[in-house]
Amino acid sequence: MLGLVSLLSACGAEYDPLFIGGAVSKPVIGWRECPGAEHDGIAEVGLYKWARSGTADDPGELLWHIEADEGHVLHRISLGEAPTGFTTRLPLTTELGSGTTYALRTNMTSDELVSGFLTFRPDQLAVGQVVFSSGKGESLKDYESRDNEDFGCFAG
Repeated sequence: MLGLVSLLSACGAEYDPLFIGGAVSKPVIGWRECPGAEHDGIAEVGLYKWARSGTADDPGELLWHIEADEGHVLHRISLGEAPTGFTTRLPLTTELGSGTTYALRTNMTSDELVSGFLTFRPDQLAVGQVVFSSGKGESLKDYESRDNEDFGCFAG
C-alpha cells in the first residue's frame, strides 16, 4: 500500500515536510511546498491508529486511505475527506479520540517519490497550530518562518 518511509535526513533534511494543522472545521494535512519543485504534492495518505509497538513501516490499524488519480496532487487535504481527483480506498468511519495517538503516512510526488510520516494527537491541533516531525508542535507562523532547507527544500 504505502511504500517504505524515505529517510529525508539522508538528504540533509532536519524535518519531514509533512504536517497536520488545526483548522476551524477539520484538521488539514499539508506538505511543505518547495520553491522550484515541479509537480509536487500529496499523492496518497493513510491515517493509522498508532500501535504501542508501531513503527513507520507498520504504524498500526489503517483507519483511512485515499489515493490521487493520475496527475492529481495537492498540498493541503482535509483529514477524512477525498478531494476531487482522489479515490477513497478506505473511508474514515471512526471519530478520533482527542488523547489517542495517530500516525499519518503519505506519498508525495515531485521529481521523485518521497514519503512522509508523523504521529499526532488531535488535542495538539488547536487552530493556528501544526504538528510535524513525529509529534513536534508549534504555531503555524513559527513553522512557516523556518528555513526551507530544514525540510529538504534546497534551491537548485
